[in-house]
Amino acid sequence: MKEKIGFGIVGCGTISKWHAVAVTSNEEAKLVGVTDRNSESAGRFVKNYPCRIFSSYEEMLDCDEIDAVCLCTPSGLHAPLAVQAAKAKKHIVVEKPMAITKQQLNDMITACEENHVKVCVISQLRFTPSMQTVKKAIEDGVLGKIILADVYMKYYRSPEYYASGSWRGTWELDGGGALMNQGIHGIDVLQYLVGPVKSVFGITKTLARNIEVEDTANVLVEYENGAIGTIQGTTSVNPGYPRVIEISGTNGTVVLKEDVIIRWDVEGSDFPVEKAIGMGEQKSFNDPAGFTTEYHRLQIADMVHAIKENRRPLIDMYEGRRPVDIILAAYESNRTGKKIELS
Repeated sequence: MKEKIGFGIVGCGTISKWHAVAVTSNEEAKLVGVTDRNSESAGRFVKNYPCRIFSSYEEMLDCDEIDAVCLCTPSGLHAPLAVQAAKAKKHIVVEKPMAITKQQLNDMITACEENHVKVCVISQLRFTPSMQTVKKAIEDGVLGKIILADVYMKYYRSPEYYASGSWRGTWELDGGGALMNQGIHGIDVLQYLVGPVKSVFGITKTLARNIEVEDTANVLVEYENGAIGTIQGTTSVNPGYPRVIEISGTNGTVVLKEDVIIRWDVEGSDFPVEKAIGMGEQKSFNDPAGFTTEYHRLQIADMVHAIKENRRPLIDMYEGRRPVDIILAAYESNRTGKKIELS
């Protein structure tokens, strides 16, 4: 096994910085190179993170120094690029969502299974101390039987944000709006904390932005454990507000604002002060780049260890699929007007 795992970054847009920082700050990893259809973007990138520029994705995949690729492209390109990487026997780190249709999900998982490559789907919020504290409390029965579990994501994205890239707000490359792009992190940690979702009934609308996909959504959720809840997402609430997760059980209620526990009203359980303070600078509710690199670092570190130890990453392709399936079911519910059961 190599002393350092070699990474390549595909796509030099906004999110590529988080991957570059996560890789270059890891003593067991190295950033070998990047590739982007826009050579100017790649040129700007390597000024901040010196590495090789590959003239094409195919050239990157042919490089023996590359052990894993980070897919930082528009969402609709994740699956086909992942299939290519899998066939080239490269491990994959993919930004959320891992894919945007059921067929893409199936194709990606099949290719990775057949070629025995590891997949890490970025969902960095699971690594926050507060999420881990709440997860353990639920698993240990501290909250009692879970009754309600909700997430409210009243975000703001300006018209200029959507105009900044022709792929933004399109079904083909964004795959959805307030749920698929901005809301997927909140949806993922909600189902991670509470458990699998049994069914959804969704209403999605485009009320404030000139885009193909939804800017406003409300989804009623039934969990397999019998609890019910609400997923509310929007990108059209001005000025935008932090994500709030509320979980209530028979023994009490816990509330998180972004990655900070702000309420711990639980019988017989003291407020976990040392876990209450998050990173503080999470402002992605109204700034697409307003979040820390710290949790990307932790997730990339887990991927490096997964490769070296020949184990599954903590958030693999099967885990990464869960929030996408919930979102796709919500879209189907909106189209049909029916409650959709998740298999």
